[in-house]
Amino acid sequence: ISWCNTQNILDRITHEIQNTSRKEDDRAKCMEVLVNIIKITNEMLPKYESQIFNCLLKCVNHQHSEIMRVSSLSCLGELCKICKLGILCHIQEIIDVCERTLVEDQSPLAKKGAILVIANFIESQDKSLFHELERETLRIYRLLKKVTASRYDEEVEHRALQALGVLSGIVREFMFPKTKIQHDIKIL
Repeated sequence: ISWCNTQNILDRITHEIQNTSRKEDDRAKCMEVLVNIIKITNEMLPKYESQIFNCLLKCVNHQHSEIMRVSSLSCLGELCKICKLGILCHIQEIIDVCERTLVEDQSPLAKKGAILVIANFIESQDKSLFHELERETLRIYRLLKKVTASRYDEEVEHRALQALGVLSGIVREFMFPKTKIQHDIKIL
């Protein structure tokens, strides 16, 4: 890929992912290829992030195909681990998509994918980031609380509880910082 034109490759792959005349399995495989390209060209992601995220978010919203929704959510989960800072400008859309999937989608696999995206985002980001993203942190916290209080799949609830525990620990550190008392004794 380093000797190829990355823009042409990404254009072609995103086109194939969004091409509804292709078989869903082929489109899902293209998403996997897209994630592998991102792993290889991670330092160039800021240049292509809008194209990549828009393609995946559009596929998550594809109501008729469970395979495409699940594959898109899986790829978004991987991107959350890979692209720590590149994902921040899309966090609102990602939270919206995950919330819509958890609340409205009937597919247990899609719900697992949505909770995976949120959990990967929480686990991969720097702790200080959540202090800066107060509104988004609160939305994620409320969504996770809603998932743990509702009757979802056992695996979804367990993963949500894990993510909630990590997020609670991060928020607790900001709200109640550890105080260090230090005494200096000088002998004259």
